[in-house]
Amino acid sequence: MADITTRIADLGHIKLHMAESGAGRDDLVILLHGFPEFWYTWRKQLPVLGDKYHAVAPDMRGYNLSDRPAKAEAYKINHLVKDILALAAHLGHESFYLVSHDWGAAVAFALTMFAPDKVKGLMVLNGAHPYIFAKLLETNENQIAHSKYITEFNDPKMEEKLLADNCDWLWNWTFAEHEKRGLITPDEKAEYIKAWQQPGVVTAMLNYYRMSPVRPRPASKGEKGLNLDPKQFMVHVPTYILWGEQDHALMPENLDGIEDFIPDLEIERFPDISHWVTHEAPDVVSEKVGAFIEKVKGRK
Repeated sequence: MADITTRIADLGHIKLHMAESGAGRDDLVILLHGFPEFWYTWRKQLPVLGDKYHAVAPDMRGYNLSDRPAKAEAYKINHLVKDILALAAHLGHESFYLVSHDWGAAVAFALTMFAPDKVKGLMVLNGAHPYIFAKLLETNENQIAHSKYITEFNDPKMEEKLLADNCDWLWNWTFAEHEKRGLITPDEKAEYIKAWQQPGVVTAMLNYYRMSPVRPRPASKGEKGLNLDPKQFMVHVPTYILWGEQDHALMPENLDGIEDFIPDLEIERFPDISHWVTHEAPDVVSEKVGAFIEKVKGRK
């Protein structure tokens, strides 16, 4: 398998730290992590993909070793999209494949809607379509209940909670069970704690939520929902969704009606996998990403 190397990409408006494998290969594959991860979530996929493609996993702005703008407004979705488009251009590619998870999927969906000509194919691992998710957060009591953390993340005391006791609460909330099952080693845990404890990282991670208009707005409590035009949320590129059905953050209703927004869509469900797909099924992810890319290439 190909080696993983890391470097800083100076994009002019921001510097992003990135890991890559297979540099110089024809097809660019950009892998976008979610909260509260960093490029490291793709550590088992990068060497496999690097055998055939130029696989690149950036630390998105604010995370780990990438630049952390101080203002919360710098974490609005338009800035996150700009970063990835600029990264692809910096790497010398007009178009690319996108692989995404969680918050990375939010960025990937937005990018694909804004610049479909740049995306050859979109792959989403347990990531919510923004229109469907926004509507569920207005009407689906189960999704609202499981998303209360989004509201809690707006509490100015949340930074202190996430950093306390060597990030104990955050680790227990996310990956403690994976560590117990041997899916994350003590050394790998140390990498996560180190990334979270970089100065300002926790605030930057929370700013993604604080700047997002998508949050619980229960109609049952009289809250007004977002005035969204569904026509603005169409995805016009080949898309593959890998969905772990044991997800406790995103309810399965996030897939209901999604084909209305993505005409060229394939969905594959995995009943024994949770939200944390790359940790629980790393080989499956590598295989499915490669198969999807080759399927899209085969059409041409």
